[in-house]
Amino acid sequence: MKKLFLITIAVLIFLAVLGWYCFLFEPNNIQVEKIDIEIENLPNAFINAKIVHLTDFHSFGFGQREKRVLEIVEQINPDFVFITGDFIDSLTKDIASCEKFWQEMGKRYQGRIFGVLGNHDPNSLEKLLEKAGIVILNNENRKIFQKEEYICLIGVNDPDTGRDNLTKAMVNAEEDAAKILLAHSPDIINDLKAGESADLILAGHTHGGQVKIPFLRPFWVPTQNRGKYASGLFEINNAYMYVNRGIGMTALPIRFNCAPEITVIELTNK
Repeated sequence: MKKLFLITIAVLIFLAVLGWYCFLFEPNNIQVEKIDIEIENLPNAFINAKIVHLTDFHSFGFGQREKRVLEIVEQINPDFVFITGDFIDSLTKDIASCEKFWQEMGKRYQGRIFGVLGNHDPNSLEKLLEKAGIVILNNENRKIFQKEEYICLIGVNDPDTGRDNLTKAMVNAEEDAAKILLAHSPDIINDLKAGESADLILAGHTHGGQVKIPFLRPFWVPTQNRGKYASGLFEINNAYMYVNRGIGMTALPIRFNCAPEITVIELTNK
């Protein structure tokens, strides 16, 4: 009887610690991942340029997680900030409560912050983000400059909800220019056709699976490729794709072995 009691206590303690870790500690333990990316024909002004890639906030307001993101990004001091969607969650009712966060981001990186919408973001959110100073690329491209030199930044609306139009987004994109493509979901690679290319694709959407049991593939990765591109860096057809684990969560507000992520990308020439 005493042995059973001790086992029960041990199990309860284990479950309490696990719950604390999954619900409270890891979701707020934002990690900074640093990678170098080689791009052919990269203009000299962009060599060693520093990009911060953010995704999947799933914000409900201007909380501690959002404040921590601002602190970390400020410490990094990037040249550009790229955001690949899901600024809010589909359950976010008070969108206005999130505006302060976007305004802070837009104010600090005005002219250097760009994004695309995700599957949780209604098209109506675009105006609010633009008003805050975040340029949203909706199936379009534009030149971004450093010291009178430029690269081509391409952005598509969300592939997961079928709002993307990569062909339209690539119109007038110079063939020889260095290109970076922003898309919410890594499924965008399924839309790449002959003549359409990018040197670097940045995506999110997967949350890295949110819960990763060691030695097993993540249970929840909402992509067509069944978790093949859950997170990290991939080389596909002479281009790179980076899938960011994101900041927030959806469905269950937990993370395990899959901490939230801010990615710092430094560009180099091949």
